[in-house]
Amino acid sequence: MNRDLDALILIRDLSNDELEKFKAAVHILTSKTFIIRGLDKERELYDFTVRNIALFDAWFSCMDASLTRDESLGVIAFRGSGNTRLYFSKEEICAVLVLRLIYEDKKLEVALTKFPVVTVRDFQDKYNAMTGDEIKKTALIKVLTRLSSCKLISIESNDYSDPEGIIQLYPSIPLSIDRTAMDSAIALLGEKSEDGEETEIEI
Repeated sequence: MNRDLDALILIRDLSNDELEKFKAAVHILTSKTFIIRGLDKERELYDFTVRNIALFDAWFSCMDASLTRDESLGVIAFRGSGNTRLYFSKEEICAVLVLRLIYEDKKLEVALTKFPVVTVRDFQDKYNAMTGDEIKKTALIKVLTRLSSCKLISIESNDYSDPEGIIQLYPSIPLSIDRTAMDSAIALLGEKSEDGEETEIEI
C-alpha cells in the first residue's frame, strides 16, 4: 500500500460537522487557491485544515497536487498541476511583482489594520515606475479585478480606478510567486511580447 495515502482512512473518523468543514476547505482551496487565517470567515477552516493536514495532504496527492502552508503568514495554498494552473497576462504578472514588493515593505510597518494597505494611486505609481509604461484605466480595473478574484488583494471601493481607493494586501501574496518564478517573471518584463499574450505562472 502507498504509505502516502494511509492518512485517507482518517476521513472515517470525522464527525458530520467535520466532514462538512473538510468539504468546504477542499472547495476553497481548489477554487480560490488560498485559505487565509486573517479572514474572519476562514479562521475556523484554517485551524481545521492545520489540525488535519495529514488527511488533506493524502487527499490532494490523489489529484497530483499538494498544499503549501506558512503558519507565520497564516496561509495555506493549493499547488496544482496541468490544467489547474492559473494563467496571467504580462500586465497581471507585473502587478503581482509590484504587490509582492509593496507587501514586503509594508509588513515591516506598524499599522492598525489587519492587513497592509496601499492606495490605488501608489500602486499605479510603483507599477508605472517598474514597467516604464503607464497602466491605462481599463487595464487597471481588469488587473485589480483579477487579482482580487485570486484572493491576493481586496479593494475597499466600488470603483477600482479611484486613485484614493484602498487596496488590502493579503498574506497570500508572498506564496503566490516563489523566488524562481519571480526571477523568471522579472526577466519576462524585459522581453518583447505581443499584446494579450498570456504567460503561465504557478500559484
